[in-house]
Formats: sequence, C-alpha cells, structure tokens
Amino acid sequence: MPTCARDKALYSDLNLNILLVSKPHFTKRSYITIPNYNIYYTNHPDERVHGGTAVIIRQNIKHYLKAEYRHENIQSTCIAIEDNTEETTVSAIYFPPKRHNKYDDYDRFIKTLGNRFIAGGNYNAKNTFFGSTLLTTKGQDLHKVMKNNNLKHFSTRQPTYWPSDPKKYQNS
Repeated sequence: MPTCARDKALYSDLNLNILLVSKPHFTKRSYITIPNYNIYYTNHPDERVHGGTAVIIRQNIKHYLKAEYRHENIQSTCIAIEDNTEETTVSAIYFPPKRHNKYDDYDRFIKTLGNRFIAGGNYNAKNTFFGSTLLTTKGQDLHKVMKNNNLKHFSTRQPTYWPSDPKKYQNS
C-alpha cells in the first residue's frame, strides 16, 4: 500500500522509466505500490524504519532483480536491464553516514555490480573531486576505488542536501 497518496501521484505524474531511491524508510509492513511500475527494495538489515534503497522501474522495460546487498554499512537494490547485446546493472545505493566504510568495503561492493553499471544514490563520502567543500577519508577511499577501477563520476557538482547553504559545512 502507498505510504502517501501524494507520493504515489508524484511518481506516476513524473512519467519516469527508472527511479533510484536512497533512504525510502520501507519495512516489511510499509512500502509503496505504483500502477505500471515494479518496485524492488532493500531494507536496512535491522528492519527498522531507516536507510535502505529502492528501484522503481516501468513494467514494460525488460529487466530482472539481482541479489540485494544488505549490510549495516552499505545497502543496495540492483536490477539488470537487458538489451539486444548487453546487460546493464542499475543500482540504488545508500552508505549510512555513521558507518566508516574503507577502501575494501567500496571495492568489494563495486565488484558485485558487474562490468557495466550505473550506481546512484547517497554515498555519504565527501570529496572535492565530487564537488563537495569537504574532503573526508571515506571520500578519499571512494575516489581511489573509482580511479583504480576506471569508473566515471557524474554529478552537477552542486550541493545534494537540502536545504543547501554554500556557507554550511556538513560532516559525514
């Protein structure tokens, strides 16, 4: 059942093919349904209302659900989209800010995604390379993993938190 009629209408009205969601706060008893879409989600391991991820995909897109990545420090929901020649993994991710992921945590997770993937979400890893005003150890480690695996980063290089204030420094 929908968590909120307004949210359900918003997703339907946007006419999106795929939506990646970080921190949907779903549990076994709280989730959302949207006509003409499949919704896959990975809850936080403790099943409390926090964290987690979801992928919302239009039903007419050929795809299948891949294994979830469900740990205290990384949560991810992955689907594989099939086309004529290749398969692309699309992953919604959430790395909780209070968990101190290291290089090996990021590298291990990236290796589960396959050779061709898009992984979008809340990394909670600050690095000036990503457009942040801060540089954290988590951000340095994630950047090293991306560099060592020849991965590309796409962003507007604008703040991703709300409300944003250019004078505000956010720690995580």
